Amino acid sequence: MALILWKTEYSVGDDTLDADHIVIISLINQLDETKLSGRDEAAIGPILRTLISYAVGHFRREEELMRRGHYQGINAHLNEHHLLEQQLQELHDAYEATADPAVSTEIMELLNFWILDHILKCDMGYKGRLAAA
Repeated sequence: MALILWKTEYSVGDDTLDADHIVIISLINQLDETKLSGRDEAAIGPILRTLISYAVGHFRREEELMRRGHYQGINAHLNEHHLLEQQLQELHDAYEATADPAVSTEIMELLNFWILDHILKCDMGYKGRLAAA
């Protein structure tokens, strides 16, 4: 069973950003399923790299839409993104150095928390405010 299931309540009202969130959820689920299956840590590394890269690309797309839409809360939102990127980079560097299953679990847990907490709290702040961009 999937760790996270997409719900319409997660929609931020922008098809591109919703699609990004769905892909990120899918990658988190794929990582979780790979870990639960007991597969070798070598199978996890490429998923982690893809997940982190996609999340960072999503941030840039989201930030551009917020800039174009003159979103008032952009500075706080950028700070959230930068903090998460820093945490992901530190964890990814630790993972690349050791391929420690505990670190890949920590990355997955961080992204799982982020996808739900960030979308439901921070991203909802711009819901309906980017359409005019």
